[in-house]
Amino acid sequence: MIVAQRKGSMAVAVLLAFCWSSWSPARAAAHGAIDEQITTLASQIEEDPQNAALYLKRGELHSYHRDWDAAMADYDRAAQLDPTLAGVDLARGKTLLHAGSPTRAKSALDRFLAKHPEHAGALATRARVLVILGQRHAAAADYTRAIAAAERLDRPNPEYYLERARALAAEGGGHVAQALHGLDEGVSRLGPIVALQLFAIEIELAGKRYNAALARLETLAAQSPRKEAWLAHRGDILEQAGRAPEARLAYEQALAAIESLPARHRTTGATAKLEAEIRAALARGIAHVEAAQ
Repeated sequence: MIVAQRKGSMAVAVLLAFCWSSWSPARAAAHGAIDEQITTLASQIEEDPQNAALYLKRGELHSYHRDWDAAMADYDRAAQLDPTLAGVDLARGKTLLHAGSPTRAKSALDRFLAKHPEHAGALATRARVLVILGQRHAAAADYTRAIAAAERLDRPNPEYYLERARALAAEGGGHVAQALHGLDEGVSRLGPIVALQLFAIEIELAGKRYNAALARLETLAAQSPRKEAWLAHRGDILEQAGRAPEARLAYEQALAAIESLPARHRTTGATAKLEAEIRAALARGIAHVEAAQ
């Protein structure tokens, strides 16, 4: 089973820092816009109370606001008004997934997929439900179908490759090799997606395949104009492999790369944090050498 690597993988944290921000002024504005849309839809429903599509749309907005009961009530009303309306069970499945009801979510998604078996988004959503239910092998099969369906529409989604790999890697055993193969397949089809390559490195490290991890890291570094974070990550890997002299060299090279940056780049919070952690790693290495003497 894949487990977390050494606590505080500094370079990866810096590389992904701006990708996982959970809140921003734009998000706050979006919430305000959603409130306005819900109000507008309420007015439209008063004028056209038999319009099932309006209830479905409002339910999706309620779900975005995490108002699960209001969302489900709107979906139920939409289904009553138009039992043939496409998307109601898909919307139910998504809402129930986020509301923490995976078994009910799967039932809704099963109903939708029985009618729309090649819907990429529904397949991926059911795969996420199956992961929560502990059915990771079945989840991987759904992700594979979602990948194929998305690519037929010329809308490939790297997240499907990544999530499939996580499901397979969590199964352990021979599924780990399948996870790596799937990630490489994604890179081959979509190009050098950083998230896919980083998870492949994580898998290699979990298996103590340090040279393979380093080779993948070199591929990432080669495509990046800035090298400091990759050099620091190289130091992490070498330190984990017990190759202290090489790790020290990589950390020193990372520091040199930071020191060569213009001041406006070097003084950012992410870069300053990376520099501090590199210096801590160097100090740690020195302490280990002194303790061994």
